[in-house]
Amino acid sequence: MFWDKKNNQKAPVQTASPASIAMADPALDAAGGLLRIWGKHAFDLDQLDAGAIKDLCEKWARHILIAAPYPGADPDNVNQRDARNWPGLRDFANQLRKRENAYVTNNLRDIRQVLSDLVNSLGKVLIEDQEEQVEIVGQINHLKDVIESNAPLDAIKREAMQVVDAIGRIAENRQHIHETMLSVLTEKLQSLRTELSEARREMELDPLTRLYNRKAFDQHFLRTFELSRLSSQPVCLLMVDLDHFKLINDQFGHPAGDLLLKTFADCCIQTFPRRSDFVARYGGEEFVILLQETAADAARMLGERLLQAMRNLSVNYENQELRITASIGLAELGIADDAGSWLRRADSALYRAKESGRNRLVQGFNI
Repeated sequence: MFWDKKNNQKAPVQTASPASIAMADPALDAAGGLLRIWGKHAFDLDQLDAGAIKDLCEKWARHILIAAPYPGADPDNVNQRDARNWPGLRDFANQLRKRENAYVTNNLRDIRQVLSDLVNSLGKVLIEDQEEQVEIVGQINHLKDVIESNAPLDAIKREAMQVVDAIGRIAENRQHIHETMLSVLTEKLQSLRTELSEARREMELDPLTRLYNRKAFDQHFLRTFELSRLSSQPVCLLMVDLDHFKLINDQFGHPAGDLLLKTFADCCIQTFPRRSDFVARYGGEEFVILLQETAADAARMLGERLLQAMRNLSVNYENQELRITASIGLAELGIADDAGSWLRRADSALYRAKESGRNRLVQGFNI
């Protein structure tokens, strides 16, 4: 206070505000600025995230610059509210720096341990041949030495990248080798599949006539029966027997009989060319033909065509002209048929064709 002579009274002394003092003190301004930079670039620590650190730095900066209450201050305590708490700021900075140091140190130690475990695992997994072993083990051991020597991260990074490049090169080469091996294996498997398919087909074929054999017919017959029951499509079975075939064998020998059997097989293939037509040697001189999606009238026409082809057939054997005819029994699958009754009806029709003079087709009774 001082005496105001003009007004004959005491007047208050004018003092600078904390804000004006801060603006006038470059040291305070620099300290506040450093705190805000520290908060801006804060990072998460154990049990303290970057946002909380930034908030604390901002509060301390305001306390330094404009004497705002510092973190944890009692707003009702005048001394804590107005005075700058330099010891508190020092403790805050010291504790925060210690926590940052501990966090970075622990994480670097963990990173080194992870890298060490990684290179050990890679060394065990990637080694397959002697040449690769020498190259990779040498680089991995060198990387381990660098890690364990507490070298700077830049040095660890360079060594790690060399190991990664070597592993990538080996992996690429190995992939090429594996792709080549896979290609070769695929070709072998394809070849084996073809061989197995051919072997299976050979097992299904009669070696003399190259038609399907009895076993193949039995399986296909049941499948055809079940399919027809599901689809309600017509299907016919023809049973064929070569007339007086035993006389050919007795008079001219089995080679002559074999020649006639093969010639008859060729006639069947020409008469029934559809992929769905199934022709098989049932046994001896007896044959069976399954005609899917074929009604009795069409099957009868095809059967008559086969008989006519046989009547026109002449086989030359040792300057001998051989001729032979055939008898056919036809049965269309009926509503009341099971597989066994269907086969028996075709066989019965064949028996009647032979009993009534041979060289003809007889259709079984529909049921």
